[in-house]
Amino acid sequence: MLDEHLGYVADATRLELFKSAVAASLPPGAVVADLGCGSGILGLLCLQAGAGKIYAIDDSAMLEVARETFERAGYGERAVCLRGKSGRIELPERVDAVVCDHVGYFGFDYGVIEFLADARRRFLKPGGKLIPAKLRLLAAAVGSAKCAELAGGWRAEAVPAEFHWLDGHARNSKHAVSLACEDVLADPAVLGEIDLQADNPEFLSWNAELRIGRDGTVDGLAGWFECALAEGVWMTNSPLADNPIRRPQAFLPIGEAMPVRRGDSVKAAIMVRPADHLIAWNVEFPAAGRRFSQSTWQGQLLSPEDLLRANPERVPQPGREGHARAAVLAYCDGRRSAREIEQAVLRDHPGLYPTAAEISRFVFQVLGRDAE
Repeated sequence: MLDEHLGYVADATRLELFKSAVAASLPPGAVVADLGCGSGILGLLCLQAGAGKIYAIDDSAMLEVARETFERAGYGERAVCLRGKSGRIELPERVDAVVCDHVGYFGFDYGVIEFLADARRRFLKPGGKLIPAKLRLLAAAVGSAKCAELAGGWRAEAVPAEFHWLDGHARNSKHAVSLACEDVLADPAVLGEIDLQADNPEFLSWNAELRIGRDGTVDGLAGWFECALAEGVWMTNSPLADNPIRRPQAFLPIGEAMPVRRGDSVKAAIMVRPADHLIAWNVEFPAAGRRFSQSTWQGQLLSPEDLLRANPERVPQPGREGHARAAVLAYCDGRRSAREIEQAVLRDHPGLYPTAAEISRFVFQVLGRDAE
C-alpha cells in the first residue's frame, strides 16, 4: 500500500498540476472534501494554499498516514479525517470544493464519475468547484512485446498446456500497461468527453476509426485520459505527451494479434458501465475481414454460485459466514469488551469454525470491521 501511494506523492508533474488547479479554484478559507484521500497529499496541497478546513475521507489504513501527516505539518486542527467510503459518509456542512484523483488508467475506470456525482449532490455548495471537472478519453491501436505478453501470456511456452484455457480470460480483461511512443500504431482518436459537473448516463459508448500510421502488429487497444483539473489546467497519462503523469494506460487486448499495414483502417467501439467496472470493446479490421468482440464480463472467473448470486430475482438467505457474523455481533451490547465477546463466542458457538484459533481470528475481524 505504501509503495502505491509513494508513486502518487513522488510524481512531481501530478503535484504541480494539482497545485495550479487548487490555486485557481479555492477561495480563501475554503472548506474542502478530499475523496479517497489516501496519504492526504491533495488535502495537504489545499491546506497549504489557504483552505480553512478539509474533510479527508478514505476507507483504508492510509487515512492514518494522512492524519499523522496533517499533524506533523501543523494542520491537525484544520483537518477532519473520516474513515469510510464517501458514499456512506455524511458531512456536517456543505463544502466549497471537492477534490478526487480516482481517474484510473482510462479516466472513468476507478469510480471517479460515481464519487463526484454523489459528492456534487450531497457535499458541494451551489457554485462550488470539482477538481477534476471534466475527462477527455482517447484510444489508439497498439502493439508491443509487453502488450503481446499481457494478451497471450497464458499460452506462453513456459506455461503448462493445462492452463492455456485461461488465455480467453486474459484477452477479456483490462490490463495496466506503460506504453512508449513507438508502441502506438495509429493516431489516437478522441472518444468523447465526460462532464463531471453534470449528470451522466449509466451506460456510455463511443465509436472511432483508427488509421494505421506504420506497418506493425496490433495486440489491442489502449485507452488514456486528459483530465481538466481547472480552467486551463490539464493532466494526462498519454504515452505521447511531453510531460505526462506517472500512470499506466489501460490495455484492452483482442482475440489474436493482427498484422497491419500503413494506411489500414481499424474500427473500434467501446462500451462501458463505469459503476459496475464493466468494459466491452469491438475491434474490426476491414482489410483482413476480421472482427473481435471482448468484454471484462467474459474475463471474470465466475462460478455457478456467483452467477446465481448475481440474479436479482433470487431469494437470498444468510450463508455460513453471515450466520457467523450475526452470532458475533449479537454480543455487541455496549458493555462487553472485545475479549469478553471472543470468550462468549468460543463458549457458546464452539462449532462456528473448525478451530478455536480460527474462531478467535474471525471474531476480531468482525469486531474490527463491523463494530464501532
